[in-house]
Amino acid sequence: MSEPNPPTDDDCPLSPARQARNIFCFAGFWCLFYLAAPVSYVGLTHANLLKALGNSDTVANLPHAVYQWLTAVPIIVAWFLPQPKMLKPLLVFPLIVMATMTGAVALAIWLKLSPSVVTIVVITHGAVLGMSNGVMLTTLWEVLRRGVSTSRRGHALGVAFGVGPLFACVGSLAQQALFSTNPIAGLSLGLAFPQNYLVLFAAAAPLMLLETFIAASFVVPLPTDEPTGESRLTEILGGLRDFFTYRPLIFGAIGYFLVYSGGNAIFDNVSLHAKDVLGEESASSMGTQQFLRFGFKAVAGFGLGWLLTRTNSKTLLLTTTTILLIGMCWVLNVTGPWYLISFGLLGAGELFGAYFPNYIATSSSKSQVRANMAYLSLLGSLVGFASVLFGVISDRWGRIASFHTATGILLAAMLLMAIVLPARPAPQDAK
Repeated sequence: MSEPNPPTDDDCPLSPARQARNIFCFAGFWCLFYLAAPVSYVGLTHANLLKALGNSDTVANLPHAVYQWLTAVPIIVAWFLPQPKMLKPLLVFPLIVMATMTGAVALAIWLKLSPSVVTIVVITHGAVLGMSNGVMLTTLWEVLRRGVSTSRRGHALGVAFGVGPLFACVGSLAQQALFSTNPIAGLSLGLAFPQNYLVLFAAAAPLMLLETFIAASFVVPLPTDEPTGESRLTEILGGLRDFFTYRPLIFGAIGYFLVYSGGNAIFDNVSLHAKDVLGEESASSMGTQQFLRFGFKAVAGFGLGWLLTRTNSKTLLLTTTTILLIGMCWVLNVTGPWYLISFGLLGAGELFGAYFPNYIATSSSKSQVRANMAYLSLLGSLVGFASVLFGVISDRWGRIASFHTATGILLAAMLLMAIVLPARPAPQDAK
């Protein structure tokens, strides 16, 4: 008979071999996701495409904004489809929807629709990926929470976010070959606008479909006491109460919101500002931006995974936020080609998007982890307002003002986390 309250570092009923399979599936899933990163990461590519279509900075920030707003959808899914047997379908179906919408963007460009119509399709792409990614990623964290013990999670994150970004570098080199006549890899396809964007979106769609095969390969242990319809409302209300009253959960979520706002929502403006710093050379630097973003992330991914196995989950929150602060200082103080290093620093710091959810997952019971991730997504959806805010600040007072605003938000997040978050959180029901 198993212990009623197993140790928090060995809390998975699967054998080590099956846990290893889940770790490799988790890593493989992220490898393909990263390979499609120029499209699956709603932001830089979308902003630059809309800018090339003649839109303002505010409109260029809209795909990222609506992406964030619609990541609240997972709450409804977590409430009404909580059964662990639904985990695999909730990974596969969103991927199919994402692939379809990505193909729709390529089709709109191929049909030579008007700039206003293409703009609407691109913004809709951001909305659809916000909903689909939100459901898929919150589900993926429950799969990891159930299928890999806490003691092995550092290895899972280290492999996924160490190897995965290397695939994003490959995707970035491909993007650079599409967009530049003098790419860093030496290969150029010489495609003009908008054919370069057409090929980029068309190539990303089948990669998303390939992820469905990995999603179907996870081994998920199913509990015998799945939620019933009669108790569902009580469980929803109880989960909400726990989330908003348990310190590691609520303050971890607030920290996530602040870091997301200051360290990720500003990314589009940092990319748009490259033209002011680099001049016309910036038109062919987007692939380089993405390459540095994910190259630095790969190096940081291995190091941060190792650090988690040696320290605690709070340390990773402070470390990733510090990297983002360094990146914003670089943006504000460096000019010329060295400005591009800011994309590497901000990309490495972007791994806060793995370690904040890990902190929340570690603080959650298995039955509540997906719902808590959905609440985290709800706060993350408000980051869409930060994207719009940075766009408005940029249009009215200049991009430098938006960079100072983002830096201040990151400093506030750092202070909050250092003071109020426990270093080693545990589920409330384990205390």
